[in-house]
Amino acid sequence: MKHWRLRTRMMVAYAGLILLGFGLLALLSGQQISQGAADDYRRNLIDQADLMAQALKKPVETFLHGEADHEGDSANAAQAALIQIVQDYAATLNAQVLLLDKHGVVWLDTAGVAIGQNLSRDSEIAAAFQLQTTADVRPNAQGVQTVYVAAPILEDGEIMSIVRLAAPYTAAQELVFERWLVLVGSVLLLAVLAVIASLWLSTSMTRPLETMRVSAMRMAEGDLAQRLPQDRHDEFGELAAAFNHMAAEVEAMLLEQRAFAGNASHELRTPLTAVRLRSEALRDGGLDEETTRQYIAEIDDEVMRLGNLVNDLILLSRFDSGRAEQGHDWVDPVRLAHGLRFKFEPQLAERELELALDTPPALPPVAASRTHMQVVFRNLLENAIRYSPPGGRITWRLWQEGDVLRVSVADTGQGISADDLPHIFERFYRADKARTRAAGGVGLGLSLTRSIVDFYNGRITIDSPGLGQGTIANVWWPLNLSEEEKLEIRD
Repeated sequence: MKHWRLRTRMMVAYAGLILLGFGLLALLSGQQISQGAADDYRRNLIDQADLMAQALKKPVETFLHGEADHEGDSANAAQAALIQIVQDYAATLNAQVLLLDKHGVVWLDTAGVAIGQNLSRDSEIAAAFQLQTTADVRPNAQGVQTVYVAAPILEDGEIMSIVRLAAPYTAAQELVFERWLVLVGSVLLLAVLAVIASLWLSTSMTRPLETMRVSAMRMAEGDLAQRLPQDRHDEFGELAAAFNHMAAEVEAMLLEQRAFAGNASHELRTPLTAVRLRSEALRDGGLDEETTRQYIAEIDDEVMRLGNLVNDLILLSRFDSGRAEQGHDWVDPVRLAHGLRFKFEPQLAERELELALDTPPALPPVAASRTHMQVVFRNLLENAIRYSPPGGRITWRLWQEGDVLRVSVADTGQGISADDLPHIFERFYRADKARTRAAGGVGLGLSLTRSIVDFYNGRITIDSPGLGQGTIANVWWPLNLSEEEKLEIRD
């Protein structure tokens, strides 16, 4: 069964449960039918006995009084008429009919075997003397189960005679058998309908799953445009919506990955090409001393840029794959900021930029990776330096704001247009497409910065009033303060 398809299993399960239910119902119903048929047969004989008692009242009265008052032909005629009536009832009911006197002695028997017998001790006869019509089932003289019913024939409220029916119990059994046939036929019909219903139900439930399986296989083969119809309003409709959402996310992710791989390969290829061309020129010789020094400096710049790019790509891949780990260093943000300012002084001097670093004497240490925090600070400063014109000013502020470290980097550079702002965190996105790589970077810095900040449950925003009006970057970095320190802040 474990190798069966889901539709087959569902069909077997549904049909089995339905058939089991019908079987139990048939069993219980069969017992009720058997008992009900026997009771119905007995009640029918009791009703027939009462009707016979009413119908035989006049003929018996005529026979008994006629026999006492007259002799000869009239008495014989009354007797013959009575016998004929009794025999007709016996034939109709397929029963032995007896007439007993008020003492319980048989004086008429359609079978002709019990005349003169006293049956007053029989239960149905004793009940008739009490003016009750009852039935009793017991074997007859031949050992055949027989239903015995007796009813009183009254005259002026007194028992004139008693009529008794003796019918074979096989008639009741035949009635039970007929009802069982109807029950079995009904159960078989319902079983066929149950199998058809289970087949339809299992098919209707597995068809969407089969459609989903086919779509998933096609997606695995590269058809990323696969989507499921959303024409249902049940759990399968919700599943189809979830599948389509997943498919859209997978498609977008794969397209992003393909674009990322293409951009990454392009960005890696460009500095490598520059290094190769400069190294070939140096290897061929014939260059003057100044050109040689220039080529060597350019190779150093490209190698440094290539190294930074590779490091950023590796770091991004770790965040994307979930393999990045939060550092357990206690980073002094003030000390880190002053150290980076010192490293950027040559670039600032070269571009004639002023950097104003505004920090308190001390800030709470941050539980994080020193490398991660350094990358965030470095990328924010590099962007400010890269997009600031000569003579511009950069303001870098660090301060504690509640239980977070607040970092702000503002420049007086070219700013960012309203159309570019929504895309600045996208990988390899450059707001100014006309800028050179050396001036504009490769478009990974802000994307990596946001990944790091999000990883530490922080927040980052980039705002710009407009082109030519500068840019402001703000970072909120959790400080992981103790409960005592948090209470001090609240107070």
